[in-house]
Amino acid sequence: MQGLTALITGGGSGIGLATAKLMLEAGASVMIVGRDNSRLKEAAKSLGNPEQLKYVSGDVSSEGYANKLVKDTVKAFGALHILVNNAGVFQTSGILDMQEEEFDYNVDINLKGTWFMCKFATRAMIPAGGAAIVNVSSLLARQAYPGFPTSAYSAAKAGVLGLTKALAVELAHHKIRVNAVIPAVVRTPILETALGKETADRMIERGAKAYPVGRVGEPEDVARAIVFLANPANDWITGTELVLDGGISAC
Repeated sequence: MQGLTALITGGGSGIGLATAKLMLEAGASVMIVGRDNSRLKEAAKSLGNPEQLKYVSGDVSSEGYANKLVKDTVKAFGALHILVNNAGVFQTSGILDMQEEEFDYNVDINLKGTWFMCKFATRAMIPAGGAAIVNVSSLLARQAYPGFPTSAYSAAKAGVLGLTKALAVELAHHKIRVNAVIPAVVRTPILETALGKETADRMIERGAKAYPVGRVGEPEDVARAIVFLANPANDWITGTELVLDGGISAC
């Protein structure tokens, strides 16, 4: 990936940070994006602050910020070849108790933010003559988890899959590929933040017993799939959904 530039949203931790590490190791220049500037600063420090890494804070659910994030990336590195839409929030409220504000929060960041980033990144990618977008969805977009209400989150992440298919076809003549990864339970900070440490640990323990491979996912598992889909060597892959679930869907 030498000479390529990647913009990774939600790049301050978890899957985004792991993806940034692999992209840098592959020779790409990387801009990591998140809402928490201090977290981004710590992420850059953990990656060794290489010259080809920069970070900028911003909210992808804001159209103005999404536009600025893309412009800042192009300004920093001269072009944009890869977009990884990893920014997301995870909330679990039952539909009987959920307020409109909570539904909007899920959809605004998980779906609308992805759409905004695709919109502005595409404009920057067309001059590059070939590019890739990888959207991070969730297994909860395809199936529910008993006793674990996620209607707003699931609807938003299912929307990401529909967006992926539509844009793969729409942007194919621009040589912009659009794919999605669909992770099951992955050990990331967002899981503990959303559920609390005790519930998150219990879910990871249950997953280790239920998943055929004997463990839940790690950020690096998803990051490797993202880098694979973003690699220009795989330029015949577009509109696909890569499930990363330790075999649980096969049960």
